[in-house]
Amino acid sequence: MNDKLPEAPKAAGNYVTVKKIGDFIYTSGHVPITDEKKIIGKIPNEISIEEGYDAASLCAELTIASLLTISDVKKIIPVNVLGFVNSSPDFIDQPKVLNGFTDKLDEFFSEKPTRSAVGVSSLPLNVCVEVQTVFYINE
Repeated sequence: MNDKLPEAPKAAGNYVTVKKIGDFIYTSGHVPITDEKKIIGKIPNEISIEEGYDAASLCAELTIASLLTISDVKKIIPVNVLGFVNSSPDFIDQPKVLNGFTDKLDEFFSEKPTRSAVGVSSLPLNVCVEVQTVFYINE
């Protein structure tokens, strides 16, 4: 399954995309951008909930690719997912978008994380979703 993952993203600024401290791994916000894809726009005005779900799933794949740069996926447990959805003020289905992220995690991990889905008025590069995570290393 790991061979189907995209390449881990590089930091676009003065930060790191993944950091291990003790038995925990923290990720910076991952966005749905690769060399082949760039999923941008406000949900649901410019892109659909389904497209947002797919974007969140891509964020999960990129997050897992980043995790693999410092640990074996079989040794880590998802702890927390914090997702930001670029949405119109009256949009209330942010959790449906973030299901794309946690559904993808289910393909790799047996345990479920805690999760928050937050609507915001804009995100960097006009991406539709950005997701930050915490994982535990169980060695």
